[in-house]
Amino acid sequence: MKKIWLLVLLAMTVSGCAPVLIGSAIVTGVNIAHDRRSAGQVLDDKIITASVRNELRKSLADDSRIKVDSYNGVVLLAGEVKKQSDRVAAEDAAAVKDGVMKVVNELKLVSEISDLGPRTRDSYLTSKAKTSLLKVKLEDFDPSRVKITTANREVYLMGMVTRDEADAVVERIRHLRGVDRVVKIFEYID
Repeated sequence: MKKIWLLVLLAMTVSGCAPVLIGSAIVTGVNIAHDRRSAGQVLDDKIITASVRNELRKSLADDSRIKVDSYNGVVLLAGEVKKQSDRVAAEDAAAVKDGVMKVVNELKLVSEISDLGPRTRDSYLTSKAKTSLLKVKLEDFDPSRVKITTANREVYLMGMVTRDEADAVVERIRHLRGVDRVVKIFEYID
């Protein structure tokens, strides 16, 4: 594994990507300090997410809109596809990746893929939801432990949390203007 990382680092340095790699490593290091997952699992989840996204780009039509996220080996697929066969193909592509324990397929079948307006609204809702977690008043609660993904006004929550933390997070987010549904994909530590 060390040889692989050394080769990746060497290749990125030669190609001029070293500042990006180093900056990413610093941000990841800060996130790992607050995460309840091991550093290895955080890295595995990043690899799983990138691998699934890459596979979907290769195997599905360009007219789909799929968000991919991974937390502790659980892969979330959220967004829109035009055909049931694309929905199934996306789930199959995610399920066969190394390290994937479970796939949560929240892809919606639609006749038309949404344009930039709804996508921008979803990004705004994600930002608003993340900011709202700063107001959760629980001892030892760290908002950075909750991963938030929004698609079609539906907010998906992933992370390793206590049941009290999960309840407080859902209560905070479900009352935000513009949120139609909150979906818990939490792993409970109590």
